[in-house]
Amino acid sequence: MGEMDDFCPHLDSIGEVTKEDLILKSKGTCESCGAGGPNLWACLQDGCQYVGCGESYADHSTLHAQAKKHNLTVNLTTFRVWCYACEKEVFLESRVPSPTHSQSTSPKLSHREVPAAVHPLKSVPIAVADDGESESDDDDLKPRGLTGMKNIGNSCYMNAALQALSNCPPLTQFFLECGGLVRTDKKPALCKSYQKLISELWHKKRPSYVVPSSLSHGIKLVNPLFRGYAQQDTQEFLRCLMDQLHEELKEPIPSYNQEREEEEREDQREVEHGTTEDDFLSCDSGGEMGDGEGGGGVGSLSEMELLIQEEAGRSISEKEKLKERRLSYCHRRTSSEQADEDADVDTAMIPEPDNEAFMHCSSRSCSPHPPDTHSKLSSSPPRSSPLRTAHSYVLKKAQVVSGGKRRSEIKYRSVISDIFDGSILSLVQCLTCDRVSTTIETFQDLSLPIPGKEDLAKLHSTIHQSAVVKPGTCGEAYSTQGWLAFLMDYIRRFVVSCIPSWFWGPVVTLEDCLAAFFAADELKGDNMYSCERCKKLRNGVKYCKVLRLPEILCIHLKRFRHEVMYSFKISSHVSFPLEGLNLRPFLAKECVSHVTTYDLLAVICHHGTAGSGHYISYCQNVINGQWYEFDDQYVTEVHETVVQNAEAYVLFYRKSSEDAERERQKVVSLAAMKESGLLQFYISREWLNKFNTFAEPGPITNQSFLCCHGGIPPNKYHYIDDLVVILPQNVWEYLYNRFGGGPAVNHLYVCSICQVEIEALAKRRKTEIDTFIKLNKAFQAEESPSVIYCISMQWFREWEAFVKGKDNDPPGPIDNSKVALTKSGGHVQPKQGADYGQISEETWSYLFSIYGGGPEIAIRQTIAQPQELESLHGEQKIEAETRAG
Repeated sequence: MGEMDDFCPHLDSIGEVTKEDLILKSKGTCESCGAGGPNLWACLQDGCQYVGCGESYADHSTLHAQAKKHNLTVNLTTFRVWCYACEKEVFLESRVPSPTHSQSTSPKLSHREVPAAVHPLKSVPIAVADDGESESDDDDLKPRGLTGMKNIGNSCYMNAALQALSNCPPLTQFFLECGGLVRTDKKPALCKSYQKLISELWHKKRPSYVVPSSLSHGIKLVNPLFRGYAQQDTQEFLRCLMDQLHEELKEPIPSYNQEREEEEREDQREVEHGTTEDDFLSCDSGGEMGDGEGGGGVGSLSEMELLIQEEAGRSISEKEKLKERRLSYCHRRTSSEQADEDADVDTAMIPEPDNEAFMHCSSRSCSPHPPDTHSKLSSSPPRSSPLRTAHSYVLKKAQVVSGGKRRSEIKYRSVISDIFDGSILSLVQCLTCDRVSTTIETFQDLSLPIPGKEDLAKLHSTIHQSAVVKPGTCGEAYSTQGWLAFLMDYIRRFVVSCIPSWFWGPVVTLEDCLAAFFAADELKGDNMYSCERCKKLRNGVKYCKVLRLPEILCIHLKRFRHEVMYSFKISSHVSFPLEGLNLRPFLAKECVSHVTTYDLLAVICHHGTAGSGHYISYCQNVINGQWYEFDDQYVTEVHETVVQNAEAYVLFYRKSSEDAERERQKVVSLAAMKESGLLQFYISREWLNKFNTFAEPGPITNQSFLCCHGGIPPNKYHYIDDLVVILPQNVWEYLYNRFGGGPAVNHLYVCSICQVEIEALAKRRKTEIDTFIKLNKAFQAEESPSVIYCISMQWFREWEAFVKGKDNDPPGPIDNSKVALTKSGGHVQPKQGADYGQISEETWSYLFSIYGGGPEIAIRQTIAQPQELESLHGEQKIEAETRAG
């Protein structure tokens, strides 16, 4: 980082501070509640001597800072300084800018030197938070991240999940190295709490444990499910946490020109109408892509391959823009880009499903907390759940509908989606008309069934798998180290040998669970397929393969099963490899991922029964490679055999690539060269973090800090240092030739075109909202308006979000279709109970002149004249006399 990366303009408010004074204060107590250390905080405001407790207690230090408007505070244990105004850590060494900085008109763009840019290109496997002091190479190799977490009331499910995530290097390095990118205006700013927690866990002068009270409070605000002190499911917590982190950190993908977008849509249409089962063969099948016969003809998936390669190259995935949340669940909703295949498919290409072969795989439905393992062997139907969607893997959709008509589709990405998102290609065939539909689905984790003894036998009889692990990596052999682990393993072997094999059953492996998940799934009974051609529910067969592998693969084993009257846990041991998990057998031919092997990072275990018990996690330290058990505030080193024998519930695997390691070493060597060229290049700090931690970082994405005109967006100018790193010419050339992407940037400047557009947009917003307020005020003053217009509140809310600056994009045309009811004769009136608002004719005309749309819904107040009333009474009198006569 550059000298000014952590410069804080509030450092001038600090009085004279010495380390001796801070040490003396650290021996005191909180002035508000009397709590003692460690981790007391001292106010650094000139003339203020306040010392307060941190998050371990009532966090009076933060309350004092907010009440007194004192920005800077120092931790009396680690001596790290935090600025509440800048919302980041600062360093006292940077309080006096150098003359170069003071003379520069835009110091943020000109102060960098080459050594500052070289800093992120280091061979240390993960960044470590420190207190600004210089440290030796030996310090870099000391294990960090071995800090426990205090249990704050049945919070072991949270602690185990957080420790597992903390030991995922791509995610942790982002929050440590790219902390300036952690910006959000969304409440409760959970990403800030997580960033602070990660900094404490990986600090060089770590305490024995921390108290994650801030993050716990934030997650309870997001999801009421986690309020109180009841035991919860760690997988539910993981999904909720990562969903919220994505929502707070997501950024729109830079839009492409209309011609490019039209080409992509055309490619997708060709893909959607050209898929066969032969095209769906896995990478290991060796089959050729079929041309297809009969019907309308079936093409290849070459267009899909190009499309998905482009998507993977950008390291993006489609995200919801406006996500509907259920209060009890943070799971992202299912959606897909589904295409209908109207051509008849040669059913000879598709293997005939074996009814017995599907018993292990269930309907892949999800269940209430804890996750269920419904199988087709169940005699009773699964308990219905409002908490989850129809698929067991997590899916996300792109928001495209606004104002009734489609506006340009906005795609979002975040560090969460970059790391954890993968995609699956599904194919469903109707067994009545042979119609085939394809679906591309995005998953964040895979929920795998645990096959039973009979299911396992059927699975092995129909699927011939090759060895998928490195020799010796997942075997039963045990080295001579660790007498306790050896004794436990010996007892387990003895117990197993004394029980007949027919009772114990075969060993279930993680590969068996994956094979069960990806096996052909028969859609029948309550899970029948809704065929568009037949216009009825029909029996069908579903096949799925992986199109894109995530950088970190999260696997959830469905150990909990719920019946109508009771719940129970499947405690079967599932053998899993520590290294070399190979997903190649489950890949589609069009899979764009080149690295297909994974090594284990962490595993979360549940001890106890359904609805109770205790969670712990085993994690491999990325610095020394040793395994540790994280049991709330206790951290213990363990042998890898203890990990292998664990009853796994959630596993985290990371892509393994020796080529990526060699690439990083090569770049470090180039950066150390004295003659590096005359030019310097700016590169995305976030992409550089991917290069340091990803097996497949994808093309360089400098668009993350540039606008479509090639300059810096005005709203990013003030924190451009957080977005870029300067590279020497030779390093840039190597990275660009190796990964492509770009664009090349040698000079940073604020985009004047964007500035004009921002000013014009602000003027438009002000004009629209001021005009609406004026017209609506006049409408409210009318005692009896002759006509009232109705407008869809869904569209109005989108318009309101736009004019108030909460949404950058204007709404589409006015869409009253959902609130309109057309009567005979073409008369349109509002639906009873529909969600609409009432506005004046002038307001409708104003909005319609800008956005268009419709249909127009006018409620006219017809007031009868006195002559009309007299005539009406006369007619009624004559009619009454006629009836009496």
